[in-house]
Amino acid sequence: MRENRWIEKHRELMLYIAVGVSMAFFNWIAYSDLIEVMPMFFANAFSWGLTTLVTFLMNKMFVFESRSFDKGIVAKEFISFVTARGVTGMLEIVMQPQLYALGMDGSLLGVEGLEAKVTVCVILSIVNYISTKRWVFRTRVKHVESV
Repeated sequence: MRENRWIEKHRELMLYIAVGVSMAFFNWIAYSDLIEVMPMFFANAFSWGLTTLVTFLMNKMFVFESRSFDKGIVAKEFISFVTARGVTGMLEIVMQPQLYALGMDGSLLGVEGLEAKVTVCVILSIVNYISTKRWVFRTRVKHVESV
């Protein structure tokens, strides 16, 4: 029983981590494929864009359980999500090459720049969780006046 309460209490965070880890791998695989055919900046930007779209859907449906598919609500959630991720996406696009240039230039699994990319991804995942929970899919409490 105690174990079930702990799991229920931390369910959202555990799901966010699971989705986040799978989306990080998705991002790294996309980046690894794209770096073979385009410069680092574009490979990084395109892998981020694709990952952002898939992550929105996963977070909406499974992590934060936003079940509304009303066009207005989905549009607001999507715009808020993309805006928040846009800020961290810009940081990722800038930070990864900077860390690489500052000496975090080791290859992981034979992929150039992946060490810096993994480091940036961990930092920005924390920022993304906070912004997604507090701003995008926050639970809105409706106050009802007593009659």
